[in-house]
Amino acid sequence: MNTEVMKKVAAQFAKEFPDIEQRKAMKVGDTVIAHTKIIVIRKVQKTLTTAEKQSMKKAQDAGKVFNQMENLKSQPFRGVVIAMKGYGSNKKFVVRKIGADNVGVEKIIPLFSPVLEKLEIVAKGKPRRAKLFYLRHRVGKSALKVKERKTVVVPKDTPVEVAA
Repeated sequence: MNTEVMKKVAAQFAKEFPDIEQRKAMKVGDTVIAHTKIIVIRKVQKTLTTAEKQSMKKAQDAGKVFNQMENLKSQPFRGVVIAMKGYGSNKKFVVRKIGADNVGVEKIIPLFSPVLEKLEIVAKGKPRRAKLFYLRHRVGKSALKVKERKTVVVPKDTPVEVAA
């Protein structure tokens, strides 16, 4: 019975998050670009209709009112994954990057959340620890250096010869 429930939950996750394989493949030490949604609030001037003017008797300026409009915008955040927390649908990861004036910036992002729009793995890391908090004490380029994992990519249409 538990396997049926787990299959249903996995199917639901696959529908909600098309890049679920990328999210599952991410590990500590990888360099990623996390595209997160942010809300941009702008003040927009709006002219009122006569019906709205009558309903707003207390408004001092009956001709114009300021409305807050919400827009969603995708913002990329590129850095090294220094930690993974939680498990299952409650999993979070910490991404660290070096910002302006060599100031370290960290962001905790839930892995299975609609806030995380897209996740791209730029480089695979090969760390020797589960948490890379020692990167916080480094300065400059060395603050983002993690040994890279060597991956061999073989094209699908290449014939493979078996040694006898």
